[in-house]
Amino acid sequence: MVRKCVFLAVLGLLMLLVAGCSSQANELSYGNILYETGVSAGESIPGTELKYVGLADGRAQVLIKGQQAAKQKGDSLSWKGSVRDDVDLELALRVLWYTEDTLRVAGTAKVTVRNPNPVKAEIPEDAPLHFANAPVVYTVKRGDYIPGTTLEYLERSEEGAKLGGVDGYPYFKTGDSVVWEGQIHDGVYLQLNVRVGVITEGTLTLAGTANLWILPQ
Repeated sequence: MVRKCVFLAVLGLLMLLVAGCSSQANELSYGNILYETGVSAGESIPGTELKYVGLADGRAQVLIKGQQAAKQKGDSLSWKGSVRDDVDLELALRVLWYTEDTLRVAGTAKVTVRNPNPVKAEIPEDAPLHFANAPVVYTVKRGDYIPGTTLEYLERSEEGAKLGGVDGYPYFKTGDSVVWEGQIHDGVYLQLNVRVGVITEGTLTLAGTANLWILPQ
C-alpha cells in the first residue's frame, strides 16, 4: 500500500511538471529530453545545420544554417528544423568544451512527429540520432491507443487495465510496467517504458519515459 501511494504521488507530480507526448492522433511531441553529443571538426550534428568547423583564435568556430559563429565554453548553440518529412527537431544546447578536433555540447531536445503510424518493428540502435529518457505522461480514454503505440485501452477489470495489442497476458495493475517498441514514422523508432497509474472505467493514466531513434534524410 505504501509503495502504491508513493507511486501515485510521483505520478501526480510528473503530471504537473512534465510536458509529455501529445495525445492528438496526428501529432506526437516529446520534449524536455536531456541531450549530449560530440561533433568532429568538419562534421554536423546529424540531420541539422549545426556544423563544427574547428578552432580559431582560441574559440570554437561553428556554422549555424551556413552562418559562422564563434563560441566559447558555456555559450548557447540552438537549432530548429526538420530532420525528416513531418519530423521536427529543436535543440537548445550549450558548449561544454572543445578542441581542435572535437566540439562537445549538451542541453535539451524536443522532437515532434506529425502523422504518426505506429507499427511493431526492430529498432536500429545505431541510428545517427538517439534521444533517451524523454519524460511522458498520458491519460488514455477507453477505446483509444496509448500515443505512439499499437496498445489500446479496452476496459477496467478485477485483474487491472486490459490492453489490446499485447502479446500474451493483457492485464496490468497499478504500478505495473508497459513496454512497447516499434516504428512510429518512416525513419523514426520508439521504445516506450511506462507504468500504470490510475485506472478508471473511462481512462487509464500512465507515466514513464520514451527513447527515440531517428534516421535523418
